[in-house]
This record gives sequence, structure tokens and C-alpha cells, in this order.
Amino acid sequence: MAEKPPLPPKPKPPLPPKPRPPSSKAPSAAAATTRPTPAHATNGTARPAPPPPFKKPQLAPPPQVLPLKPPPARQYQPPPPGGGGGARKHPRYRPPQRHRRGSPCSCRRLCCFATGVALLALCLALAAACLAYLYYRPRPPSFHLHPLSPVRLRLPNSSASAVSAMDATVGVRAVSWNPNERVAFVYGGGEGRVALADADGDVALGWAPVAPFEHAPRTVAAVAFVAAAKGVVVDEAVAARVRDRYRRRQQGFKVVVDTHVGVRVGKMRTGMVPVRLLCDGGVMAPRGGEGGGPMSKCQVYLFRVRWFSLN
Repeated sequence: MAEKPPLPPKPKPPLPPKPRPPSSKAPSAAAATTRPTPAHATNGTARPAPPPPFKKPQLAPPPQVLPLKPPPARQYQPPPPGGGGGARKHPRYRPPQRHRRGSPCSCRRLCCFATGVALLALCLALAAACLAYLYYRPRPPSFHLHPLSPVRLRLPNSSASAVSAMDATVGVRAVSWNPNERVAFVYGGGEGRVALADADGDVALGWAPVAPFEHAPRTVAAVAFVAAAKGVVVDEAVAARVRDRYRRRQQGFKVVVDTHVGVRVGKMRTGMVPVRLLCDGGVMAPRGGEGGGPMSKCQVYLFRVRWFSLN
């Protein structure tokens, strides 16, 4: 028998190729993987397919990192003068202080302080007024009305109509006594009015200005003026009563004086306040006696409040 030919040796599997960077001149993947088959492999034995080339996976881009903020600057405090032993203390960090608005507590304190100052000033003023009153002992002046003179009333004897026209001229004189030793009174200008006293109502006769004057301590001062009116209309009944009383010198009058008064003590002087002098019991002077007869007492009102006077 013929001897059998020896078997061909088994080929070793090829190693996987190393990955190469892609380039435009490199051949395509299909051409790179195709290699010529060796001559000893054409005897009909099947060879395994080579594995695909290894590709490196693409990495994701790194995340963006924000820059860190630097720490706040610390306030440097210089060491105390003269040095000194011991451990050196580092200055503390103090944040900047913000300006705050005024709190309600500060407003309340301010209001309480202002109220306290006002009350203290008021108490001091009252104490000073009390001491001044005890030292000077001020007393109001007294006023008396002299009998009116001259008095001229002109009325027609008879009238066919129900009313009559009257012309009047009345002279007024009032005296005042100041009982104080250190207090003087200063009177400003004013006006005086005169009216006929009648049961059916007072009849205004006119007014006249009053000149200002000063009333010194422990002295007597006078207020005088003459009021005149023309064509004062009265009814016939009032005219008949006025004729009868005027003929007998028994006609009554009312006198009102409105002015301002102030107080002077030495060189100090107060402000002026309104004052009213009211005299209800004015009478006519007797015939032949100018200014003779009894005087009637007057009342004084300050701010429409009666100011009690002395006799």
C-alpha cells in the first residue's frame, strides 16, 4: 500500500490589528479588513472571520466649574499704643452697620420729654404769678358816674302822626379811683354810648369816642365824652313820657363804655385786654347845679365777666 501524505500544519489565528487614527489617506474599513488568503488555505478548509476592530468610546465634555468668590475682607485694627505683653489678639470681623430709621420708642421719649418741659414751664409761670400777686396785692379800680350834664332833649309838643323825631345831646363824666400802691392801669382808646331808660325798652341816643389815658396808683381819673344824635324816631307814647320826665329832671339814662386796659408795674407792662364799663343808674343834674347830685356806681366787665370793684 502506498503511504499517506502528511497532513499540513494548522495555521495560528491572526492577532487583532491595532486601532489607528482616522485619516483621509487611510483605506476604508472594508479594504483594511480584507487581506489576501495564503496559499496553504486554499485546500478547502474554512477559516473563522476576524473580529471587528476596537473603537475607543468618545468621552463627555468636562462639567463647567464656576469660580469661587473670595472671602469678605476683614477690617484691620491697629494694636493699642504702647504695645504690651501677652498673646496678640486677632481683630474680629464686624459686618457693616445699616442705618435704621427712628423707632417708636425714641418718638415716645421725645414726646414725653417735650410734655415734661412744657408742664415744668407752666408750673414755674404759675408760681411766679402767685408770688407777684402776694407781693403787689393788685385790686381793681372803682368807677362812679356823675349826674349827666348838659342834657338837651328836643321833642315836638304834639304830633298828628304816631311817631316823633327827637334830637338829643348828653354829656357824660365818670370818675375812677385806683387803690393800688404799685400797680397802674393803662386804658386805650374806645367809644361811649348813651341810651334813654324806658319801660318799653331803651332808646339809643348816640355814641362818641373816648380818649386813652393812664391811671396812676392812688389817684383819681375821669372819663368824659358828649354823645349827640338827631332825628331819633320814637313812638308817641314814649315821647309823651320822655317830655314829662325831662320837664321834672327825672329822666334816667344808661351809659356803656368799651375800651382796652393794661397793667403797668414799674417798667413792666402787660398786654391790653377788652374791658366794658356799664352804668345803669344815670340821672340828670338838677337845674343850676352843673355836676351836682348823687353819683351812681358802675360795673366793670373783663371778657364779658364782671370785675368786682371796690367802693
